[in-house]
Amino acid sequence: MDLAIDGIDVQRLRDHLRPFLGRRNALAVATVAVDVALWAGATILGLVAESIWLKAIFSATAGLLIGTLFVLGHDAVHNALTSSPRLNALLGRIAFLPSLHNVTLWAIQHNRLHHRFPNVQGFNSWSPYSLQEFRALPAWRRALERLYRCGLGTGAYYLIERWWKDKFLPIRDVDPAVRRYAWRDAALLLAWLAMWLGAAIWIAARYGSIGPLAAVLWGFVVPFAVWNQLMGFTVLLQHTHPSVRWYKLADDARASGGQELRTIHVQYPAWYGFLTHYIMEHPAHHLNPTIPFYHLKAAQQRLNEVLGPAAFVEPIHPVSLTRLIRGCKLYDYERHAWLDFRGRQTWPTRGHRAAARQTQRAAA
Repeated sequence: MDLAIDGIDVQRLRDHLRPFLGRRNALAVATVAVDVALWAGATILGLVAESIWLKAIFSATAGLLIGTLFVLGHDAVHNALTSSPRLNALLGRIAFLPSLHNVTLWAIQHNRLHHRFPNVQGFNSWSPYSLQEFRALPAWRRALERLYRCGLGTGAYYLIERWWKDKFLPIRDVDPAVRRYAWRDAALLLAWLAMWLGAAIWIAARYGSIGPLAAVLWGFVVPFAVWNQLMGFTVLLQHTHPSVRWYKLADDARASGGQELRTIHVQYPAWYGFLTHYIMEHPAHHLNPTIPFYHLKAAQQRLNEVLGPAAFVEPIHPVSLTRLIRGCKLYDYERHAWLDFRGRQTWPTRGHRAAARQTQRAAA
């Protein structure tokens, strides 16, 4: 992590967030237990409900609750959830089971790469192609990219490009030093998946009125699809915005601005923030990933106060979402401008050096 970027004392910004680092172990364990119970309850209700509409509602709710558990696992893998690394390792693996995420692979892709190189092409979710790169793709891959960025394809993007390729099985290049740990976590996930599917089929047969295929549909496929849609949409919003730049090289990113200038604070209604354990309070998390979720809202509020006009804050709204989805398709890395799929500029990104000067004054 850089301690001084373009005149910004990033360490001073982190110092403002130091009061929010305290751990509350009992609260963390209780939250994991409650979320597991809620997810299991929603899944079971989706299997045994008679009405197809109730099945859809409960199964979709189970998908949302996979997301809430995932946030807790995310904190645990950052060693932010509790004060005990061993307890974090245990809780992280439990919380990651419903989302079928490999703790070892997630730590590599997220902690080591994403947090070191946010908004650098190739190291992050939703890295945009340049116009030249897009045109060089085969026709089927261009069509797939259009699907991913149409607004409805976020689940397909996360499922295919992120989860399957990098976060489930160690099927791609993995450092030999950690490969056996990745396969150990993969074996845990595969065993869990077999138990999950078997339990869904048994519950549906014993207490419901549907067959094995329908049990797999409502007990696994629908919740997992909803989870992927929500996860893909979440990571899109966190780092894709007309005001946020992307970079070809890590050195270019470091020279242009720090972590607080490469992520968006997307403001959701209070109830959604509580339900999702404040996952969208994202700039504060990037400045210090060890802030636990139960302090993250207050930490983000403090960071916004310190940054002032340099803070990138976007209230969630249909107009802003439409603008983002329509305009953020491809990226001109030389001019720092967003393009549509025809190569037409939609808008330039906000000048980071002006924002950096504002941040420097605020942090002083």
